[in-house]
Amino acid sequence: MKSLVLSLVCLVAMLSTAAALEPYYSFQPKGGTTKIPAAFQAWHAQFEDDKDYGESWFFFTQTNDGAVLFAMLSITNLGLRTFEGTVDAQFYTPDGKVHNAHKEYKRDKVTASTDKMDVKIGHNYVTGGGGVYKIGIEEAGMKLDLTLKNVLPPYMFGNGKVEFYKDRSAEWTMGLNVPRGASAGSLSVDGKSYDLAGTGYHDHGWATVKLPDIFTSWYTLRAYDSKYAFVLHKQKMEKDFGGKVHQFGLFGVDGKLKGALRNFSFSPTQQVKDKKSKYTIPTAFNLALKTGEYTVKGTVTRTRHLDTLDVLGQVSWPVRVVIKAFYSNPFMHRYLAKLELDVTDKDGNTEHVSTLGVVEANFF
Repeated sequence: MKSLVLSLVCLVAMLSTAAALEPYYSFQPKGGTTKIPAAFQAWHAQFEDDKDYGESWFFFTQTNDGAVLFAMLSITNLGLRTFEGTVDAQFYTPDGKVHNAHKEYKRDKVTASTDKMDVKIGHNYVTGGGGVYKIGIEEAGMKLDLTLKNVLPPYMFGNGKVEFYKDRSAEWTMGLNVPRGASAGSLSVDGKSYDLAGTGYHDHGWATVKLPDIFTSWYTLRAYDSKYAFVLHKQKMEKDFGGKVHQFGLFGVDGKLKGALRNFSFSPTQQVKDKKSKYTIPTAFNLALKTGEYTVKGTVTRTRHLDTLDVLGQVSWPVRVVIKAFYSNPFMHRYLAKLELDVTDKDGNTEHVSTLGVVEANFF
């Protein structure tokens, strides 16, 4: 009898916990569109009173010479800030050098349009529309001028929003303005100039919830060869949202979108413990996806570590210690990876793809 009562108590506790899980609503309505409204790509000034608000315009490029660029402008209310701006860029040269630029600006140095993509933070900018997107950064001895032109069309899942809580009072969004683009431009640093001709990616989104409140990890893969394009995002939700996996991606062939992906497998097969971040980092994955016309199976394996970024590295030491101890320990891990994939079309013809991509393993 005692064991039965104990079992019932445990069952009630489990049911209560399950009932307490917060819901989230992913990219509704189902489906998607290759037309992203200009207002979605613009600045969202209506969130002035939302202390959890943050918005970013993100660019990525692999150059034909083997360099990798990440660049981003963002506006945030986090901390004691209100619509203040941040400029970030990381450039990884083919010979292994890492160049960083970071600058924060007060609100009076931020101007942005609310009906199109046109943002200025200090003398840095992002603009875009009509298949052409640009970012310019001049900070910390780095001068960047990058242009992306769409090869694959823009894509937005549903309304671009993942909404949280029963009343849908918080949201995280993303629009893939350039899933695959031709990049052009230059980057100058330390007296050298680099040609940015290559293949790039650009997205834009905002959130009205702190990312550590909803995600524990976020893996991305961006990989391109002369024919195929792979863009994958895999997010692990916090336990308050059931610890579920939320994922989405795109697959392109010869400049045409062949699959908007919600159901794929991107599963770690090898992992290492990182001494700096204390996280266990995947270094190899099995990849499998299927669209209406194609089946893809193979492996993604780390070949060269690019960087381990402490997201709170710019925060003062005492504040950083407190945040890491009691709230969040956010890190970004980036590396080059070799893709060995078999791509089979609807007629059963199989082509082997061997190319380099870039993986990010982000932890919150």
